[in-house]
Amino acid sequence: MKKPLPLFLLLPLSAFAQYRPIYSPTARPTYSAPIRTFTPTPHQQSQVQQQQAYQHREQMRTQQLQQAQQMQLMQQQQLFRSQQMAMTRQQQLILRPQPTPQQLEEAQALQDKAEQKANDQLAQLAAEQQRQRQEHPTADAQQATVQQQADAQKLNALAVKNYREVFLPWQVGKALQARGLSAKGQQDLQAINKNLSRNGWWKKQEPAQLNQQVADYGKTLTSLTADLLGFDLATPPAPAPPSANTIDDLLAKPSFDQAAATQLIRETAQAEKIAAGVQLAKAVLAFNQLAATPSAEAQSDARKRRDEVKAGLRKVNQELQRYYAEMGSSRKLYDLQKSMLKATSGYLAKNGKA
Repeated sequence: MKKPLPLFLLLPLSAFAQYRPIYSPTARPTYSAPIRTFTPTPHQQSQVQQQQAYQHREQMRTQQLQQAQQMQLMQQQQLFRSQQMAMTRQQQLILRPQPTPQQLEEAQALQDKAEQKANDQLAQLAAEQQRQRQEHPTADAQQATVQQQADAQKLNALAVKNYREVFLPWQVGKALQARGLSAKGQQDLQAINKNLSRNGWWKKQEPAQLNQQVADYGKTLTSLTADLLGFDLATPPAPAPPSANTIDDLLAKPSFDQAAATQLIRETAQAEKIAAGVQLAKAVLAFNQLAATPSAEAQSDARKRRDEVKAGLRKVNQELQRYYAEMGSSRKLYDLQKSMLKATSGYLAKNGKA
């Protein structure tokens, strides 16, 4: 026997619609977290401040280190450029072809002609001033004194102009040329190095003639170096004290002393050679000594004799290269020429003869 279905299953679905719950998103309960504020303690604030101060010090230290490194790099670059310039000037001194005797004679003849012309100009101006004073005498002694002073100033201005344009360049050029060996001196030095450095030359020499030949080379080397440095190698002069006169002092006098100006150039050039050539002089004297009087071991051993002479010659060449390097980097003569040109230019501009 079948059981009857429950009655609520027989009801239509619309009958249940009125019992359906109504859902709305806004009806959901909301939850908001409480806002919390952080207040550091005095100890924490102190730690933060210390950390900030430490970071600031580290930044400053890093900046200072970077600046120091940059400054050091700039100094190194400047030093490198200075060394390069010195090496360039040294190479120019060493490799610069020296004029031949004929070229020197021709240059000297042209200079003599230019100097004679300058001296003639001074003589002509002085004669013209004398003629004008005779043809147009002044009314009284006071005017005569003023006229003579004006004439002397014009004559002195011409003397300064001639020195600046004719005499000064030649004198400085000769001083610079004298920094190195002459063409003949270079040839003699090359011959000495060529022979004494080759073992074949030593083997070809007779024992009786060898010592004399080496001694002769020593004398030649001594003579070349003395001519180069301009003083006796055995008694090198002490550096000369600064001259009592300067170019400004000479220009301040009523009459320009050309001989004193020339002496300034000579003293400056000689001071450069004394400062740079003392060690070269010692090396040449030592070579000359062993060339003339070999050591006891070298007298009985030809190989020791050869090595001894070679070592002495290498020392001379090293000191010669150092001499050229120092002369190439020296600015004393250039600075003197610069100051003379500036002072004479100012004098001529002031006296209307620039």
